[in-house]
Amino acid sequence: MRADVARNNQKIFEKAREAVAAGETDLKLNELARRAGVGVGTVYRLYPTPRAMLEAVVEEAVTDLNRVAAEAALGPDPRRALGEFLRAALTAALEQPGLFDVLITVEDERESLRQAKGELVATTEQLLERARTEPPLTGENMLKLLCGLIHAISEHPADRRQAAADAYLRLLQNGLVAGPAT
Repeated sequence: MRADVARNNQKIFEKAREAVAAGETDLKLNELARRAGVGVGTVYRLYPTPRAMLEAVVEEAVTDLNRVAAEAALGPDPRRALGEFLRAALTAALEQPGLFDVLITVEDERESLRQAKGELVATTEQLLERARTEPPLTGENMLKLLCGLIHAISEHPADRRQAAADAYLRLLQNGLVAGPAT
């Protein structure tokens, strides 16, 4: 890759990352080109759609969640490991605009994101199996449940989100590991 092309790609990605971090998850590609100071065709070659741009920006967060889940899976206490992963995943999703949208969507434009999400589902399933949750959940269903929590927490005023996150996580964890109702 030519040096000028690599510089432009990096500049475009940095402007996309800044926009998403500011909550602009539906940024128009023409506006991204303007901010990056490049031609619109350059942006469209890198990101054919706004969704592809969002996926590129949040893919690193999905990869980080994979790492957190894999580390948690090695912990000696499976239930504690599951709780640590759930807290880390919830925190990441609340801090990274667009991550919720990417996790909840079934169809992804970027193959690398599709693979990262598949790995996250598989590692989450390992955590769930080790913790022996009741009822048993798939990794995919756990991620969808987390997305529901993210939405519920984001509806709280900012100063009450942490307390809501703590309460919802306790409820989820207790419900998952309590065993079948008698």
